[in-house]
Amino acid sequence: MEKQLFGTIETRHGKALAIMCSDEDRPDDVMIHWWGIAGQPTVAVLGRRVAQRGSESDFQVVKLFAHDERGKVIEPPGDAHTRRLTLSTRATLKSTRSGMTGTWQDADGPGGKISLKPLASRGSLADVSQCATWDEFKQWAGRVRADGAVAFRGHGSNAFRLETSFYRAGRTQLGRYCADTLPRFHSHVEAVTNRRLNLADPSDYSTLLGLAQHHGLPTPLLDWTDSPYIAAFFAFSDALENRSSRPNATRVRVYGLTRSFVDRFSPPIVTLPFLEPYACFLQVSPRDNPRLYAQQGRFLVSNVGNIEQFICNMERHFETRFLMAAEVPVSFASEALEDLAFMGVTAASLFPGLDGVCRMMRHSMTFRREALPTPARPSEGKGIADETE
Repeated sequence: MEKQLFGTIETRHGKALAIMCSDEDRPDDVMIHWWGIAGQPTVAVLGRRVAQRGSESDFQVVKLFAHDERGKVIEPPGDAHTRRLTLSTRATLKSTRSGMTGTWQDADGPGGKISLKPLASRGSLADVSQCATWDEFKQWAGRVRADGAVAFRGHGSNAFRLETSFYRAGRTQLGRYCADTLPRFHSHVEAVTNRRLNLADPSDYSTLLGLAQHHGLPTPLLDWTDSPYIAAFFAFSDALENRSSRPNATRVRVYGLTRSFVDRFSPPIVTLPFLEPYACFLQVSPRDNPRLYAQQGRFLVSNVGNIEQFICNMERHFETRFLMAAEVPVSFASEALEDLAFMGVTAASLFPGLDGVCRMMRHSMTFRREALPTPARPSEGKGIADETE
């Protein structure tokens, strides 16, 4: 079964848009969200597989979720009738080549049809500039700045797409992540750093997310930066360091997000809503995170697996450009990294500490020009005047 499917559900109030999410480590649990009916709230249910017959499965609803007046996801109290209907709801879904189809019913009788498929593709990213050289990339960076690009992200291969580490780890249920993974990480962070983080405070919450992202915990965040050259560093350094394991990788890619996207999809506070599909741009505090500060880091957060396709679909819906990219041959990796080092963009500047220094020196071993010698220092106990007597 696909980890994430999109489609529709026929409710007693009309046809709603829907998304179904499952985690690879809990294939019997699914979250089904639906929204888009005038006058009706966005809701979600946690369903558990209770029977399976070949390609057909029965799911029983376990919990109901909704937004409170502040937008927080909660289990609504409801009355006895609502709870009875919720817990009596059962769906029968059949896997097909293109997704899943089925029906649902509850104690009041038959409900309606369910139809779910992978995220619909309405065309791939259209605005991709093919740069023949590193110099052409620098020209592209200047042009897109004038065109309104304000955030950038680099990939070591143009075959990679915009996917979060959370999705690559086999997870799609953000509700479970917020209720389980983040609180456990929070307790460890407080123990290791010996400082308090209040998860009800958006600033502390954003700090926790930034620490998780930059220290290897899968998150629903994607790293972006204010600088196209920092993004290019990440693209070319990844390509150079993994060239032996990617013999077929020929081009790196640097993405750019436009101000139109950032202005339209930047929430006033940092949060992880999950009842509707979304992609938002976040400015997370670099407090206690020197890497984030050095990298001029920003984040994009999403509960959608195929973020690139989702943004491309939004571009067509809003009839405006949100995403662009440039590609450069991998063969320019050493030249680009050497030029970036001349600009002051190195692993040492982006990853403060000895690990960054060693990574910088490893890159420099591929440069054409030899590094300048270390400046001479006076011998211990002997000054310049002594040396000239």
